[in-house]
Amino acid sequence: MNNIIEIINNKAKEYDFNNPIDYIKNIDDLTTLENPEDIRDFLQNLQDEYREITDSEVIYYYDAMKYLLENDQSLNESIDLAIDMGYELKNINSCILASLLQSQENEQNYQIFINEVIEEITK
Repeated sequence: MNNIIEIINNKAKEYDFNNPIDYIKNIDDLTTLENPEDIRDFLQNLQDEYREITDSEVIYYYDAMKYLLENDQSLNESIDLAIDMGYELKNINSCILASLLQSQENEQNYQIFINEVIEEITK
């Protein structure tokens, strides 16, 4: 378990979200955990507390359109996300849609990341 920090750092490099290690106030809170499920809970609670780990902000229209073209050409998924989050169609643009969609992807990838970390530490 001593190398949990190294495992998290290495795994986080494979993803587009922020490294969760950067959000831990007291690293001993993590390094003293021995049960893999406690580590899973710790990482999940960290993301719940610090949404900016997975939140994304696409600020340029070109980048937003490119992301949407590659990931949601019909805009159905991103518009559904926006509506679910309380946006009205008159208040959305490509940057908001791309940011919401990318944040959702990051959240899904964070769950995969947690599973990979647990798998690595239980080897």
